[in-house]
Amino acid sequence: MKTIFEPAKPYFKLLGNQKHRTGATYRLMNFVVQTAVDDGLLLLHNMTKEMVLLSKEEQQVFEQCPTDLPELINHWFLVPEDHDDCLLSRQYTNVARMLAPKKTHITGYTIMTTSDCNARCFYCYELGQARRPMTEETAQQTAEYIIKHCGGEPVNIEWFGGEPLFNKPIISLICNRLKEANVKYESSMISNGYLMDAETVKEAHDEWKLNQIQITIDGTEQTYNRVKAYIYKGVNAYEKVMENIGHLLAADISVSIRMNIDMHNADDLERVTEELHERFKDNKNLHAYTHLLFEDKNKRTGISDDKKRKVLLQKMRQIQDKMTEWGMYDRDSFEGIVRSGSCMADNDACVVIQPDGYITKCEHYTDSHHVGHISEEGFDEQMIAYFKEMGYDWIEACKHCAKYPACAVLKACPNCNECYPEMPEEYAREMQQEMKQLYKAHLKQEQEEAEKKAQEAEKQSQEVTEKAKPSAEA
Repeated sequence: MKTIFEPAKPYFKLLGNQKHRTGATYRLMNFVVQTAVDDGLLLLHNMTKEMVLLSKEEQQVFEQCPTDLPELINHWFLVPEDHDDCLLSRQYTNVARMLAPKKTHITGYTIMTTSDCNARCFYCYELGQARRPMTEETAQQTAEYIIKHCGGEPVNIEWFGGEPLFNKPIISLICNRLKEANVKYESSMISNGYLMDAETVKEAHDEWKLNQIQITIDGTEQTYNRVKAYIYKGVNAYEKVMENIGHLLAADISVSIRMNIDMHNADDLERVTEELHERFKDNKNLHAYTHLLFEDKNKRTGISDDKKRKVLLQKMRQIQDKMTEWGMYDRDSFEGIVRSGSCMADNDACVVIQPDGYITKCEHYTDSHHVGHISEEGFDEQMIAYFKEMGYDWIEACKHCAKYPACAVLKACPNCNECYPEMPEEYAREMQQEMKQLYKAHLKQEQEEAEKKAQEAEKQSQEVTEKAKPSAEA
């Protein structure tokens, strides 16, 4: 058995090797994903983060009598039939939380420059909320808040809205003040991309230190223009956004295309994927992923029709396969670390600053659940605790899902119902694809290291040979 990735330390050291239980019947832990490669069988443990390769011979043993490979028991790949995998995972995560360094400064800021937008998407979760821009005074206070609470550490800013570019001057104002105070920063953005013209791209690259932007594309030209329903008339918004994506890529800014998918645009999005590939072929900074939309936005109950959901998931897989084939797919299923948190909501180093200066922990909570204000010191500790409360086992399928250790859903998360019974199989499929890519990269690295050693050995041999040659005078 060959180790491709070591288990995460120090957590695995605290867990220790599992003791063999005499007479017990063993099974794979639910968090282990397996996939065949040319050299044998890869096993990835998504709780301990260890990945191993079983040779062809070991694979045969594994398929016939896995307990004949005791190392799989030692490292928790195999567990007794009655083992509570979810309980162990929660304990493992709690250890990671306890050992995580305490964060004393705030270095992650999601800044809502406005809650207004130049599009009118039917699925927007901000529909019905007040449309208000951040004022220059609040922007100045926001900059001062960052300067005061970052502790001199580099800062990461995500510009958010509404549409953040709908109030573009605020971004420049905050960035200019941070530069004056010698605060190092870089930024990302969630945007529809409509206002990201060539001039704005230059400003974003040079002044805002923008390195990544997420742009939503909901279909080909006709579908996109209908769904986005921009306030501008007589303009081909789809083509304008595509041109702006080109400007961003030319400036070496990473572009992540989010495709919201439902039964009405699934086939359309496959054509969008092809068009993106044709327009921006082989651009390393272009990435894309799909996201399932809810049928009932207000109740957030998900897609209730089982047949329809399965058809949609199949269409989504076809799109993802094309994205993967063309090197565009950017939804990594495997993280090589044990996460001590879920997202910004339970991260002490992150806050969301709203247009009116109120602070929350999640961009989905703008009209309520405030934890403070940029004009005040301290937070509402009761509300902070609310955002940290964990939720587990939302559906029965959670207990058998390989993603469970890295999912860690918070009770406050409004997206907790986004999962469906079919998703564990989907997550496993995505992880299998990634395992193959990780193994391929591992083999490439091994080959490069071997070639480097061979070159060094040859160089040393030549030096020895040169020294051993008799001198011309001799």
